[in-house]
Amino acid sequence: MGFVSMESCANDDPAVIAEPEEDAEKGNDTTSLAQIRFDTNGGVPIVSKDDYVAGILTVIGPPEFNDLSIEAKIRGRGNTTWSFPKKPYKIKLDSDASILGMAPEKDWVLLANYIDGTQVLNAVAMKIGQLLEMPFTNTIVPVEVTINNAYHGLYMLTEQVEVKPNRVNVGDNGVLLNLDTNYDEEWQFRSAGYDLPVTLKYPKEMDAAQLASIKSEFETLEALVTQEDFPNNQYLDYFDANSMAKYLIVYMLTGNEEINHPKSTYIHKTSDGKFTMGPIWDFDWGFAFEGSYQHFSSFNRPLFWAPSTSSGTQFFSRLMTDPAIGILIKEHWGVFKANHLTELMNYIEDYADTIQEAKARDLALWGYDNREVSELKSWIENRVLYMDNFLNSL
Repeated sequence: MGFVSMESCANDDPAVIAEPEEDAEKGNDTTSLAQIRFDTNGGVPIVSKDDYVAGILTVIGPPEFNDLSIEAKIRGRGNTTWSFPKKPYKIKLDSDASILGMAPEKDWVLLANYIDGTQVLNAVAMKIGQLLEMPFTNTIVPVEVTINNAYHGLYMLTEQVEVKPNRVNVGDNGVLLNLDTNYDEEWQFRSAGYDLPVTLKYPKEMDAAQLASIKSEFETLEALVTQEDFPNNQYLDYFDANSMAKYLIVYMLTGNEEINHPKSTYIHKTSDGKFTMGPIWDFDWGFAFEGSYQHFSSFNRPLFWAPSTSSGTQFFSRLMTDPAIGILIKEHWGVFKANHLTELMNYIEDYADTIQEAKARDLALWGYDNREVSELKSWIENRVLYMDNFLNSL
């Protein structure tokens, strides 16, 4: 495998297209990709991102991985992405299991990548995070998906972002926050300093007193960032500077402006640790898509919006004005360029080669705007030059 580390199409009834022919022993003879099959009980369609449908998940992988057949549930997922013809899905196994070499847990995600004409962008972003050694960065495995005997095309299988020993391991008393303007968790608050939409992904079970305690702890950090003596105060006693530097490199290199809203901006913390950026997530609107609705439309757009009243822009752009953060960004960027940029480019080629036939089937099924990885590589090369010039000005 090498990657472990529909205008008129209804959700449950995709357009007819030939499925990959199956090999009698394992996999199929037209693709090296793993096959994900989900058969709901009674063929019930998947029409909701709130309600699970029970059934059987079958995973047929390449020889180096064990096949799997297990009782599970499936539902839709996503916010904007759920409105697209090609739907993303959330799978919950009835018991913990490893899928295609990834650490065993119950919850898994199938990313549809409907607006990504290359079908590689989320994988590229996660690879950058892995090369920067960012903790809890997701693994991406390309797969082909069939639901109730209907071929649904090329997807990315990845881990659910959640607090678990094999996922975001912050311990029983840690926290996982998501700064997101969708603001749709049971426990959430607006911060006092920047009016950030802070939603709690973990802990799930809590009361008002616990929420107030987490809010107070976050706002202690935030208040120090707002003060006139920032950054010459104690804010780094509460915040991990290295994680911010690496996070900004990923988002600058991929042109992911979600941090401005903010959306899908995760921050984790152990009980006695600092607030730490990550895990990284959601790059559908990166690579210059934001505002232009066309990937690779511009390589020299700044990460942060100016002028902007968006709370994410105000908070994170202020953090970036700290010279200590700037020094760390330059250090990590220099190491990444020298040691990993070529590896990233090779990864893009290898991934594209691996999914080539499946992408053709996916494109025939869903009819999106096809883009070649040569465009992506050229865009990244130009983005690297832009970042060099930008960082030299810090």
